[in-house]
Amino acid sequence: MLKFNKIGLSIGLACTLAFSLAGCGGNQTAGTGTKEKEASAESGYSLGKNVEFVVPYSAGGGSDTNARTIAKIIKEEGLIKENILVVNKEGGSGAVGNTYTHSKKGSPSTISTFVSGQISSAVMSNAKIQLEDLTPLGTLALESFVLLVDGDSEYKTFEDFVKAAKDNPGKISVGGTGLGGEDHMVYHLTNREASIETKFVTFQGGGETLSALMGGHIDAFFSNPSEVMAQIEAGELRALATASPDKLGEPLNEIPTFKELGYDIEFQQFRGIAGPPDMPEEAVAYWENVFKGVSESEEWQNNYIEKFSLEPTYMNAEESKAFFEKSETLYKELLTELDLIK
Repeated sequence: MLKFNKIGLSIGLACTLAFSLAGCGGNQTAGTGTKEKEASAESGYSLGKNVEFVVPYSAGGGSDTNARTIAKIIKEEGLIKENILVVNKEGGSGAVGNTYTHSKKGSPSTISTFVSGQISSAVMSNAKIQLEDLTPLGTLALESFVLLVDGDSEYKTFEDFVKAAKDNPGKISVGGTGLGGEDHMVYHLTNREASIETKFVTFQGGGETLSALMGGHIDAFFSNPSEVMAQIEAGELRALATASPDKLGEPLNEIPTFKELGYDIEFQQFRGIAGPPDMPEEAVAYWENVFKGVSESEEWQNNYIEKFSLEPTYMNAEESKAFFEKSETLYKELLTELDLIK
C-alpha cells in the first residue's frame, strides 16, 4: 500500500520527480531546449492572430491571477506583438477549459494555464480530454497550500484545530474545490497524519469556498497563498500551517510548516502552461522563449513569486511534458488509495 506521508507529497514533486530535469527550488532555471528550437523561437515566427489565454477556473482564483500576471508581463516586456485576451472557461474541475483548449487543435495562439488538478480530476473522472491530448508548453512555479480559518476563529493554532477535530469526530468541516483535487489530497493527508476525522465539503471554486468560510458555513479550507493573500494580510483569515517544505517568505514567514509541528506532510502544485494538440513545433519553441522571458523578469520575481510566496521553477516544454507525465502516474496511485478510481 502506498504510504501518503512517506512519498514526499511535494505534489508538484519538487525534488522527488524531476528535479533531475529542472533543478530544485530557488532561482535555478532549466535550459530552453535544443539549439534548433532556440533558433526557431528567435527566427521571427509570428502567431498571426491575437492570443486566447484560457483559464479553466473561475475569475479571482489562483489560475486566474497567474494568467493575468503572465499576460501583463508578456505585454510590458514586449515578448509578443499580438494582444492577449484572458478567457475563463470554468467548470468540471478544469474539464471545461481542457476541452475548450483541445478544440483549438493546431492553433499556435491558444494557450491555457495548467495545474496539478487538471490532471488529477481528468484521471478521476475518466474525462475525454487527458494530459496526452494537450501540448505541454512550460512550467513557471510551484505553489504550496496553507490551512486557513476565519480571522475570528477560536482555532489560534493547528493544535487547537486538531484538538477540536478529535473532540468532535466528523463534525469539523473543511472546504475544497472538488473530490480528487489538490486541496482534497492535502486534506486527506492532514487527516491521516494528525489522526483526525473531518468532513470535506466541495465547492465550485476558490472564491466560493472563501465565501463559505467567511459566512461561517465551513470551519476551514486549504488554499494557495496567491488566492487569499489580501485576506490574510487584512486579518480576515488566519493561516494555521503550511504544507510547504520550508517556511514561506514574507509576509507569511511566521506560519509554521506541518513538518515543524511534527507532521510529515509536504504538498505543492505546479503552475504550468499547455496548448492544444498538434501545435506546430515552431509555435512550441516560440512559447518556450516567451515563458522563459516571463520567468526571468523582475516583475515576475518581485510581484508574483515573492508576493505570493511561490517557488520559482522554470521548465521548458519537453521537461514539463516529462514532469506532468510523472505527476499523472503518482496521482493515479494516490487516487486509487483514496478509492476515487479503480
